[in-house]
Amino acid sequence: MASIWLRRTATGIAPINAEDLPKGWRVGDELRAEISKPRNGKLHRKAFVLLDMVWPHTEYPTKEALRKALTIGAGFTDEVINPVTGEVHWTPKSWSFSQMDDLEFQELYSRLIDVALKIVPGSKRDDWEAAVENIVRM
Repeated sequence: MASIWLRRTATGIAPINAEDLPKGWRVGDELRAEISKPRNGKLHRKAFVLLDMVWPHTEYPTKEALRKALTIGAGFTDEVINPVTGEVHWTPKSWSFSQMDDLEFQELYSRLIDVALKIVPGSKRDDWEAAVENIVRM
């Protein structure tokens, strides 16, 4: 199996770099593909910068624990039912590129700011967004 970058063209889809195609593939070969548009890397970085900025205002033992708490607070969860007790637990969804598309991640980022506003009383959305943007631009 090969993983290659493709570009949409006026006539279809073509490899960005022809050298990335495996040598054994011939013109006319049938291929199977799972194609996705990569998520906005800048937005992904902004989410982690926001996490770093909220961190000093909390008492979570690790940033990963804070990431999970923010994600649950933002409502991006999977429901897990304990098969023995029947109890319902909520687990945070992954922030990985393969698990969320751009639209869903944009919604997550907006809701993460909503949670940050509750964690840090008196803070303002515009201040969080401006501070995050300034760091991401560096």
